[in-house]
Amino acid sequence: AVVGWYRPSTTNDLTILAQFGIRKDLMSPVIGLAAIGFEGYAGNQSRDFTGGGRALFSIPALHFSVGADYDINTDELDVLLRLELAMRRSGIFGRGSMVQINWLPGRGNTFTVGVDVPLWGRNIGKTRPRRDAVKLANRPLRRIDSSTVEIPALDSSLTLVADGALWIARMSMPFADEGGKDPREAYAESLAELTAHMAASNTRFPNGRNLNEEIRVFHQELDRTFSIAITGRAVAHGASTMEGRAASAAARRILLDDVIFPFNRLLGQRKAPNLLDQFIAVGMSSFARWVTTESGLPRERWRDVAFTFQNLVDITISVWREQQDRWEDSRLVWIPLQLGLRADEHDTQAELDRIIERAVGAPFQKGNRIWYVMNEDFQLEVIRSVLRAKDYHVLWIHDCRGKNGAGEPDRIAFEHTLNYLRAMTLRVREYEDTGKLPLYMIFLDQHYFELNKGRIFLRVLHDPLGYTLHLPNGYDAWEQELVAVQDSLRQAIAESTVLQVEVSQYGEKWLRNRIKVHINITNPSDWSFTSNHIAGILPVPDNMMRDHRKIAFYDLTEEDPYKGLAMFTGMGIGEHYAGRNWEDRAIMIQGPGALPLKDAARQLLEDQGFEPQDMPYPLRALPKPMNYDERVLAFRDSIRHEWGAEPGEILQLHNETGFGSKPINVAKAVMYSLMPAGSFYKVPDSLWQSYVYASLLTGSALRGCRVLIYAPTLESAPAKAAGSLARAHGLLGALINFANVMKPELDAEGGVLRIGLYSPEYGVGDLRGRITQARAGHARWLSDLGPRNPAMVAVLDSLDQILESAGYTGEYLIGADTT
Repeated sequence: AVVGWYRPSTTNDLTILAQFGIRKDLMSPVIGLAAIGFEGYAGNQSRDFTGGGRALFSIPALHFSVGADYDINTDELDVLLRLELAMRRSGIFGRGSMVQINWLPGRGNTFTVGVDVPLWGRNIGKTRPRRDAVKLANRPLRRIDSSTVEIPALDSSLTLVADGALWIARMSMPFADEGGKDPREAYAESLAELTAHMAASNTRFPNGRNLNEEIRVFHQELDRTFSIAITGRAVAHGASTMEGRAASAAARRILLDDVIFPFNRLLGQRKAPNLLDQFIAVGMSSFARWVTTESGLPRERWRDVAFTFQNLVDITISVWREQQDRWEDSRLVWIPLQLGLRADEHDTQAELDRIIERAVGAPFQKGNRIWYVMNEDFQLEVIRSVLRAKDYHVLWIHDCRGKNGAGEPDRIAFEHTLNYLRAMTLRVREYEDTGKLPLYMIFLDQHYFELNKGRIFLRVLHDPLGYTLHLPNGYDAWEQELVAVQDSLRQAIAESTVLQVEVSQYGEKWLRNRIKVHINITNPSDWSFTSNHIAGILPVPDNMMRDHRKIAFYDLTEEDPYKGLAMFTGMGIGEHYAGRNWEDRAIMIQGPGALPLKDAARQLLEDQGFEPQDMPYPLRALPKPMNYDERVLAFRDSIRHEWGAEPGEILQLHNETGFGSKPINVAKAVMYSLMPAGSFYKVPDSLWQSYVYASLLTGSALRGCRVLIYAPTLESAPAKAAGSLARAHGLLGALINFANVMKPELDAEGGVLRIGLYSPEYGVGDLRGRITQARAGHARWLSDLGPRNPAMVAVLDSLDQILESAGYTGEYLIGADTT
């Protein structure tokens, strides 16, 4: 519906129109580079009835259209220019409604403005977050007046604590993104300042101010600060009281749990307003409660101790502000955990696990069976999982191909289609005895669904009882095989007495909805969601942000921790992922650690606009039985007995698409910043883009960790976008520059920072070639990073004999069922 003014000559006449039209995308609607549309309109113009029609060419990504407008009253055909803007996320009135501005320059500069509402499509305006930032509260904070605390020694001690906190932040994240500048020039000044600081020594830092010493002295001084507040008098440097250490420990714990962890939990998300106030309010209240009810301190000391905590919070705010200035983006700000953790509080596996749990707000799950499958074996495991599913099956994938790289129908996707139909047939034939028909679901992001023509085979799965597949010439055998499998499924249904009775009661539509794969195309194109906070000030559509998860699972339930199975992988469904040039892994999980996938799948559908009553029954939450924990313990014992190994502990995390939560970022940042000195970090990534992670890893190298960062060469990179590779080049250059400039400081602490390129010289199936290259690399430089493993060296030296005895004849193993 639009309103505006019509200018046939020099007068302005009121125009009120109702429009109805259709639009067809000429390529992927997610990319939105071309679409055509046709619409008709009718209404009142100059107090007379008017009507007409339009043909438009649109670029949805730019919200712009150009076309021709035909007015039936004047019999005129004029150029029409249109701009459509959402004005707010999800649409000006919701449901993707856009403000439409039309201009007819050849018709006296006629303008109309109105609202365009999509009439077709499910959950339009509901498939992305309504906000592009986390909303934080701006709370007024009550503060203790410093004039009421009269302890001269406290001010000087707090100054030392503040100085130490700022240097911990600078050294634990020693560089930020300099925007593509030459790294030697961009970081020369900051690294010179850092080396000068680390070389400085005084009575408090006799061995220089390296990061380990800075952390140690910071906590020592914090203990002293609280000791001064409790005693009301000066305490010697390096000394503290038992009560002071207890207060310091409580302050650090509360600072972590109420301020630092809640803020850091938002890493990767924009904050608006960008404040710490709501976290500080909780922290101040928690510490006040500790002082008054738990500390055992005399009442007259409460104010001074609370004032000291207030100053610790102010110091944390100063660190946060400096980090904000350095990174210039609230999504990238990380408050160093060393402000609340001593080195001896994160130097064991158990301590790190507990810290990660506190950081992400989720527990590790014990008692899991975990194993890997390699490369194309994932395709076989998906086939097995579909056949084994008794209650439900979910394939949550980024790519389910219809066509291969040559533009022909994809053989692997075709085989998976047949497998689904055979599984349905098998379950139908068992229906008389089991009373169960599994619910099959596929979650597929629209971008790759459109790009790789996923409709070709998914249409069959969507309607296996009615759809007839037509393939290009030369694929008659495929069509015949598919028809035979469909006929077998129909025959099984016809022979099922129970199903026939149910169809007589519920109808044919019920049957076709029950015997199918429910295809859920997620993150559908919706141009009403844009943000100015993705790439500078330019409005960027959410369409550019995709769900890239690759998961399959079946029959997971709260009722039985070991029913069903989950698979996490880096592959999709198609020939592309089963060829000689694709190398990847899939991790298989059985046990309670797999169960959160149900919650994640349910969250996905809720994010796509599903209401509680729409949720597929198998994905709804169920209560755990009373003996759930006992069953986990029993399984752990059986694994120890059968495998001779401890069952695995798992923490399952999901980064939500776009502006959703990013707990994986948080867990990685914890690990990248807290592994104890002497630890190895081996960090391979196909897309090295994050300066935050790189900065945290360099900080750990300064603490004495050995950091190995791997990135692919151009030939090995799965993603070859010029912008991504250019950013990776800049980041790796900055890391190499840091390693060269800071080598003396790294060596002094036993730290190592090395950048490697993944550049295989042999194909995926050439086992001998791969190991030969690895052996050469091990001999060349890997061996100096730690003690050599004699058993490993012996295996490498005996490679030819071992392969020969295993039947290896070149690229394949004799008798193996896969290549």
